[in-house]
Amino acid sequence: MPELRVGIVMDPAAGDFGRAAPFRELLEAGLHIPVLLIAYRDLSHLQRAVVTGEVHYAPLSASAYAAAQGECACLEPLVAPRRDDGETGWYAIALARAGEEIDRPADIAGRRIATGPREAVGSRLVQLAGLSAQGVDLEGKTTAASLVAHDDPLSAALALVRGDADVAFVWSSLQGAAEAGYSRGTLRDLAERGVDVSGLEIVWSSGLIAGAPHVVRRDVPQEIRSEISAIMTGQGAAQTASGAGFVAVGAEDYAPVLAAFPPDAGAPRGRLRPLGGGD
Repeated sequence: MPELRVGIVMDPAAGDFGRAAPFRELLEAGLHIPVLLIAYRDLSHLQRAVVTGEVHYAPLSASAYAAAQGECACLEPLVAPRRDDGETGWYAIALARAGEEIDRPADIAGRRIATGPREAVGSRLVQLAGLSAQGVDLEGKTTAASLVAHDDPLSAALALVRGDADVAFVWSSLQGAAEAGYSRGTLRDLAERGVDVSGLEIVWSSGLIAGAPHVVRRDVPQEIRSEISAIMTGQGAAQTASGAGFVAVGAEDYAPVLAAFPPDAGAPRGRLRPLGGGD
């Protein structure tokens, strides 16, 4: 390759190019080819650039990767930022109140379901796709009216706690103390607001979803892809891009999100911070 073109969401006027320079230099030194950084103002434009081949490599959110992969089937996730606490990802979950005879996925059908916003990945789309794969279609004509979108996962969970919903679609790390709502996620948010989360049960969970991936186009030669992965999982990447470093990932680490973005599913969702992470 004559050069590697790397796209990043950043604002050159805010000095983001200067902060990203050590990352570019790390890749260039390891690959022994020129590395060109290209700035994009938002995730949608960056996603389009990697789909069309304008750039070879880009840090995306999990949902932007899944949407792009559904469109072009041309991307490979290589690495994702490591969390300081050592956790490797998160889960989309469905909650119900204990003792309400909602004990398994099939019991969710026909219930009042509180979700995050209509385009929310971790508090709506992943649950709908995952449950549908298990034969629980919640978007059919007889059940669509039971889905009520809320501003965020916490609002959906509070609707469940109040009794305004029978099920809530939210997310969790599922790591740490259950009585404290685990280490991160909606249950934790509830516990920190004084809600007794012991009265809530998880009736469905996705598989583990890894953090925001750095993806590369599959038409980049395999030896360069492998070298990028080696560079980004080394100590240098922790010093230049993400303080806790990166872990190697693959498509299987995003299977629940990929299922929510079948081919031609449409625009990306999610937020993104340059280099170091995002949804």
